[in-house]
Amino acid sequence: MSKKNKTALIATPFAVLAICAGIIGGAAVIPAQKLSKTAGIIFSAEAEADHEKIGEIKYVEKEVEAVLDDGNKIVYPSFGMQYATLTINSIDLEAPVFFGSTEDLLQQGVCQYIGSVVIGETGNVVLDAHCNTFFLNLGDVKAGDEIVLETSYGKFTYKMKESTIFKETNNALISPTKDDRLTLYTCYGNLLGPTEDRLAVICELVEKEFYN
Repeated sequence: MSKKNKTALIATPFAVLAICAGIIGGAAVIPAQKLSKTAGIIFSAEAEADHEKIGEIKYVEKEVEAVLDDGNKIVYPSFGMQYATLTINSIDLEAPVFFGSTEDLLQQGVCQYIGSVVIGETGNVVLDAHCNTFFLNLGDVKAGDEIVLETSYGKFTYKMKESTIFKETNNALISPTKDDRLTLYTCYGNLLGPTEDRLAVICELVEKEFYN
């Protein structure tokens, strides 16, 4: 066998491997792009808004004044807007409330799950915050303690009814309700890292005071 033929024989398997690697690499580009896009959707603020639109939950790009069935006026806030203040005197807490949740907003205050009703509407207002910042002492709230949410259009007073521990995969406590309530929740059992447990403080509405 000639030297030229021997060289070709040796080079052929490497050429085949290179071609296969190229095909595999090219095929992996699309899943990788999809994964990257999905990750961006999961962790971006815009994606949360898109998710809520898909779920046909009320969402607006800017604050909009609306009139309720009883004639009182409220404001539908835009995503990321601070539109309320949460006060719990029993644990010396006064914190801004933002509509929607991102890591940046959670560093600044308490965040409202945008799948819950706007403050002043009938239903379940759901707020969360980090357990090592604004909701550090949430577990110290006792039955009967007063919780106040104040907005530009009204003041809403609740009393703590009960607390419970639930798993993060259990959505029952943050789901819509027919009664007026406030649900506050945070991570439970681990201040330094991820945990599947959540602490929920459930409050009943005792007074609505609209400013209009």
